[in-house]
Amino acid sequence: MRYALQRLGQFAIVFVVVTFIVLVATRIGSEDPVRDLAGGIASESVLAQVEADYPYLDKPLVVQYGYWLTDFVRGDLGRSYALSQSAVEMFQQRLPATFFIGFWAIVLGLAIAVPLGVYSAYRRDGWFDRITSQVSFGLISFPPLVIAIFLMYLIAVRFSFFPVDSDYVAPWDSPIRHFQNFFLPSLALGLGLAAVWSRLLRADMILTLQSDFVMLARAKGMSPRRVLWGHALRASILSLVTSVALQMSGLVGGAVVVEQLFALPGVGDRLVFAIQSNDVLTLQAITAVLVGIVVLVNLGVDLLYGIIDPRIRAARAMR
Repeated sequence: MRYALQRLGQFAIVFVVVTFIVLVATRIGSEDPVRDLAGGIASESVLAQVEADYPYLDKPLVVQYGYWLTDFVRGDLGRSYALSQSAVEMFQQRLPATFFIGFWAIVLGLAIAVPLGVYSAYRRDGWFDRITSQVSFGLISFPPLVIAIFLMYLIAVRFSFFPVDSDYVAPWDSPIRHFQNFFLPSLALGLGLAAVWSRLLRADMILTLQSDFVMLARAKGMSPRRVLWGHALRASILSLVTSVALQMSGLVGGAVVVEQLFALPGVGDRLVFAIQSNDVLTLQAITAVLVGIVVLVNLGVDLLYGIIDPRIRAARAMR
């Protein structure tokens, strides 16, 4: 528990530092912060509303951040005056689409990477390992934008089962339509993740398969399948778990691309609009929520290490 509280405090500091930098970046050099928060061009009534909602814009940035952080903790994430919509309403409408893109991208990436990484390590330097290595290096070199365009041309355009312009459909409303609308956007992100993760897992598995406890398990007559999936894999997934957590921030950038290409109404699409329209408050809200999600995921993964590897749990207990 003490370790968890320490890590939570450290990640809270990271959240404060990052969100403060974002606030400074959106305020620095601003000659008229009221008009900037209103979205640049706004009527006098909108400007008066901004002044009434944020009377502290003439104060130092540290004080402004204190007010903003207090409102954020209370659940007030600001609003978009350009669209007359609160940030909370925007997240309620758009966060589910972005969540499912990222979730299914991770699921597809792991479903591809784990079998390929394990078998490539088991058949090291064989024909399967060489082919998967070349394919992985090729996928790593392609950004999600290129992969998404290829998928649209090769699959969506030629086969009517997958739409070119996707819509948000919840899986509990229609599993088939949810699959149709989210498979290609998620695959566009998941293929690149699978390429990275399979290489990481292969490297760790090769070292694990040469360790003493694996040699002992083989000497006892344990089947190769049990050795690979029951012993070697568990000892080799720490780097994979770490990479999954680190890729959370990268998924945000990828989500912006695929949401634009597949016309999905997600947070990434709204982020692009906020930048183009100088919607500062929405930009701050999206950044803060995404930073919070990444911080909490990394905290969860950090605590998960002790469950995966008992040696880490024992080392923490000795502190």
